[in-house]
Amino acid sequence: MSDQQTPEERAEAAARDLADTGRAVTARAVREAAGVRMTVAATVAKAWNDAATEDTAVPVPDVPADVQGRLEAIWADAYRAALDAAAPERDRLQLELDHLTKDVQAYIADLQEAEQTETALRAEIDQANQRATKAEADADAAVEQAQHEAAETRGRAEQLAAENARLTTLIDEQLSKLTSRE
Repeated sequence: MSDQQTPEERAEAAARDLADTGRAVTARAVREAAGVRMTVAATVAKAWNDAATEDTAVPVPDVPADVQGRLEAIWADAYRAALDAAAPERDRLQLELDHLTKDVQAYIADLQEAEQTETALRAEIDQANQRATKAEADADAAVEQAQHEAAETRGRAEQLAAENARLTTLIDEQLSKLTSRE
């Protein structure tokens, strides 16, 4: 549709396109397709539908056999020409699709490998955390045991020091007694 067409011409062209593609010719469809005001679209849609109703009043005979044969031959030639014209693009797109499919499969394989690596690393981290927690608990227990043993050793040392002081005092007393007797 050209920009130089009147709104009515654009609306009529839109109505023709709608009918040719098998869609209903309604005011809304014409307005959306042609970009015209609703009043113009409604007028054109009504006129189009009225004309279509009048056209059905005249029966259209079936296509004659010789015309049907020619029509089928023309259709076959057009179809083959369209296939031939589309073949290079179709082949290019198929090749591109194949490459993209391979890329996607490679990305999926990489993703699965990364997920497996992540799972393995998480398991290693969990094991390392468990070992660290156990080592920390063992170290805490060893520190507690060492503190307990140090406290016992200090207590024993204090007892020995007290016993040593008592024995030293006793020896000193005995020596004093011996030296005073002499």
